[in-house]
Parts: sequence; structure tokens; C-alpha cells
Amino acid sequence: MQRVIVVAFSLLLLVACNGDPPPPASRATSTQETPQDGVVRLLGTGAMMPLAHELVAGWRGQHREPEFVIEPSVGSGGGARAAADGAVDLGMISRALTPDEQALGLRVLPIARDGVVLAAHRSVDVEGLGSDELVELFSGRVDHFADGTHAVPLLRDARESANQALERLVPALRQVREDAYRDHRLRVLYHDDAMGEALATTPGGIGVFDWGAVVTWRLPLRVLAIDGHRPSIASISDGSWKATRELAFVIRPDRLQRVAAFVAFVGSGEGQRITLASGYVPFEKLAP
Repeated sequence: MQRVIVVAFSLLLLVACNGDPPPPASRATSTQETPQDGVVRLLGTGAMMPLAHELVAGWRGQHREPEFVIEPSVGSGGGARAAADGAVDLGMISRALTPDEQALGLRVLPIARDGVVLAAHRSVDVEGLGSDELVELFSGRVDHFADGTHAVPLLRDARESANQALERLVPALRQVREDAYRDHRLRVLYHDDAMGEALATTPGGIGVFDWGAVVTWRLPLRVLAIDGHRPSIASISDGSWKATRELAFVIRPDRLQRVAAFVAFVGSGEGQRITLASGYVPFEKLAP
């Protein structure tokens, strides 16, 4: 896993100066692609990438077949479209399907609850921020933290589900975020791994990120409390940390048999142990 992270971050350095490119636009119609024998493909939201890698590694520890290929992140929309097309067996999403996506006839298999957090570069020597402080930083009215460190706020793209999750804690962030997009004032990152790399390498960097990615990848980031509330498995589980979202696989019904054994593993005690150890709260029951 460490080698994968190093390679990914090295590639991201090539695009880190101005953000990373947005995911491709989805096609308007569905196709019928033939699955590859002995290979299961997964694609979709970057929010599920750390967990997907851990679950596949756990599966491979017990089974030799099939081979699993986890494609680079293309967002929830890309994952839903690819699953509907049959280009992949399992799409990965971190939001509810849109009405257009619901019309594609996909099955939704809920996997886990993901905590969305406010993360910062290790140079930021504060334990947390109040809502008002956070809004001031992202609005540009304040350009430093309480410890004097220069602040570099970073944004995810406008469609990113993590934005809405964090705004359940700090509703005023929505308008500030929309103003920043309009004025082209802040750097925008379109992928989870790009945001992780930016936060890890930008002194004073601060932005929305995934608790599971911090835990799984052991990233050198400072996860901040908001209004005295701190994210943890316990606070995500009991609902006291309100910035959460649901992660799920989506699949065409005719592909269920191909992945039934893997889906059963994900929902098993061992699969749920892996999910919990990776920083996500597993749903109690998962069935194809």
C-alpha cells in the first residue's frame, strides 16, 4: 500500500500547481460491454478507493480468483455510468443516485459510513477551529491560523459530496465556497488523492478530506476539531459527528453472480473488521 501511495503522489506532483483535471463527462446513453473472464473491475468515487484496496487485499488473502482491478477515480457519476454500461462490474459511489442514474436499473449495495473531516498540513499547530473561524479563513477575510501560520484554503470541486457533508456542521461554508468558485479565488482539487497530496505538501494547507483515507493511508495530516467536536469511529457511529456520507457499490443485476462471493466477503465478519480498521463504519448487513 505504501508503494501505491508514493507512486500516486509522485504522479500528482505533475498537476499539483493548478489543481488536478476534472473527471470526464458521463455519456448520455448506456452500452452493453462484455465482462472479462476471471477479472472483476471496480471504478468510481475516490472516497471508496482506500477501503476498496483494503477489502480486495483481504479477499486475496483467502482466495486466488478472480483477479481484481481497481481503476483510477472518476467520481460517483463516472462509477454509476461505467457500471450501467458494463465497463466495470462494481461502480463505487459516495452519494445517492440521481434520478437519471436511478433509471439505469442499477442495484445499490450499501457498504459503510464515511466520516468527512477538516484536515490540515502538519505545520498548522492548532487542534481545532470554530465555525466562524473556518468561514473567515475560506472567505479570505483572515489569512492565518491562531498560531500565526499562513493559511492556504483548498477546495474540492462543486459536485463533491464531501462538501455537503461538511456543511451539515458549518452551513455558512456553502455560500463562501460558491463565492470562491465564482471569483476563481482558491485552488480546486477534483480527486481525493490529489487533495491528500496537496494537504500533505502545502504548508498551511487546509481542506475537506476523508477520515478513512487518513486512517488507511496513514497520511501525515492534522485532523481538526470543529466547534469542539472531533471525528472518530465512535462519533461517526453514534451520529454526534454529523459530517458523514454513505459509501456503496452499484451494479447491474446481470453482473451480481460474478461478484456474489466478494460481496458476501465484504458483508462478513472479516470484511466488516477490515472496514472498521480502515476508518469506516460498516453497515450491519450487506446482501447482493
